Amino acid sequence: MSKTQTISNAILALFLAATVAATVAHSQEAAAPAAVRDTAWKTGGQIGVNFSQVALSNWSGGGQNTLAIAGLVTMFANMKTDATAWDNGLDVGYGFTKLAEQDFRKSDDKVILISKYGYKATDQLFYSALLDARTQLSDGFNYDKIDSATGNPTIISRFAAPAYVTLGLGLTWKPADYFQVFLAPISNRLILVMDDTLSSAGAFGVDPGKKVNSELGALLNATFKKELMTNVTLSSRLNLFSAYESFDKAVVTWESLLGLKVNDYITASVALDVLYDEKVKITRDDKTVGPSTQIREVLAIGLGYKF
Repeated sequence: MSKTQTISNAILALFLAATVAATVAHSQEAAAPAAVRDTAWKTGGQIGVNFSQVALSNWSGGGQNTLAIAGLVTMFANMKTDATAWDNGLDVGYGFTKLAEQDFRKSDDKVILISKYGYKATDQLFYSALLDARTQLSDGFNYDKIDSATGNPTIISRFAAPAYVTLGLGLTWKPADYFQVFLAPISNRLILVMDDTLSSAGAFGVDPGKKVNSELGALLNATFKKELMTNVTLSSRLNLFSAYESFDKAVVTWESLLGLKVNDYITASVALDVLYDEKVKITRDDKTVGPSTQIREVLAIGLGYKF
């Protein structure tokens, strides 16, 4: 599959997700009377598209033409009764940039599905089960390394290569609506590499030739989401997983987003993602290869619609 095809497929998937989300939300709101909508289920989400362009012609100060587009669809469906709580969330994001004469290059690509079910033990404690699944939509490339067979940049990731699936059983402590901590002493983390070439190379911590790596361990998941002031919301999600066979080495995933609503259709946001997994060997900024803390920061201003 060519880079153009993978970008097109990713954009199509993002567009379809946004279209379905908006259509369902609008039809539910228009068709159901207030008495029917007032149930144990609460659904909603947000669609955002950010766009930037720099076009230069005979510009004495120097620089390069730049085009950047990024989209994000977030949806949730939560159910709550007197004794149970079931929270479901889906994030689909994709973005790419074009610098001067370069081809389009991916700047963001994620699919995150999180589902947590809890049964009330006390006012603040729930017996809980968690499913956390993550992957990407299209191929990722190392542009500094050319594949001799194809003459194209080397493919280093694909859809479901990797995919991370974490299952956990434990307790959720929820002292406030905007903050909760889930601790799972019984947890299983699966790393899937469903591509023959990447699995043969032992990418993402799987044994060479294997497509699945399974680890038993303990999981800590903490989430925070609160409107700090009018139209300013901070959300943060921290995952810590330690395998029992190497309990002193944690896999860290920390995602934070500060969102600012200018009006009903214009939004701004600052996102910060921090990842660390000792099993994942990457080419560092100094060109050495090994595990490293991965950081992604995105400042975005664009169009958004909340439903």
